[in-house]
Amino acid sequence: MLTYQFDDYNGVVLNKQTLPESISEFSEQFHHLLLTAKEQSKQLIWFSLSIQQSGFIKLLTDAGFVFHNCLEDEITLILRLKSDAYAPFVPTYSIGAGALIFNENNQVLVIRERLATHSGFKLPGGHIELGEKISEAIVREVFEETGIHSEFVAVQGFASKEVFRFGKSNIYFLCALKALTTEINIQDIDEIAEAKWCDVSEFINDKQNSFFTREVVEKLQYQQGLKSIELTDNSGPHKKHEVFFTENSHI
Repeated sequence: MLTYQFDDYNGVVLNKQTLPESISEFSEQFHHLLLTAKEQSKQLIWFSLSIQQSGFIKLLTDAGFVFHNCLEDEITLILRLKSDAYAPFVPTYSIGAGALIFNENNQVLVIRERLATHSGFKLPGGHIELGEKISEAIVREVFEETGIHSEFVAVQGFASKEVFRFGKSNIYFLCALKALTTEINIQDIDEIAEAKWCDVSEFINDKQNSFFTREVVEKLQYQQGLKSIELTDNSGPHKKHEVFFTENSHI
């Protein structure tokens, strides 16, 4: 029997674990649920289907459901029983990070990607994975792309891009790191064509490198930025995954 629960948005959340095997059986149970939801003045119905249950999608879209969000093995659809019903929005930004690592010889660590659209160099870095801290992700990316072991120091700035991939915007964090080793040994040889320590002035003056990255290197080399802070009472349902404050802030 199809089961469900109510949520905090005056909505109904269907349980995919109790989905009948037969589409006709599901249709009968769903229409009964629809009547119940309307009688109780509910505004939304949520339903997440596994990829194995994708045969039910047409039935749902024919009933007025629309796609809300999607993972590799699951899709979530919603039905607004009230035209202006509020549904929490799906993520609108992806998160990336670039590493600013300078050595005592006034050189900056840079990489060149195999699939780059230009011949210049850029900062090591990449996307932050789900649940990953920025401060940990950038250390991982630097090692994968250059073989350099490093430690996070500070967030020195960030930039946003209106539309990046898959119709989403992007936030790009610029992170200062301290190199713990110096020898380059690229780990991700499929993605990275070259990694090197480059003289700062040479990098800034090389117009094959992007204008934005040259500006970043020139303006942020000696800046302090925001340090990673451990809050004294960071627990409960609103616990922060990661916090950055200016160094002279008081907790």
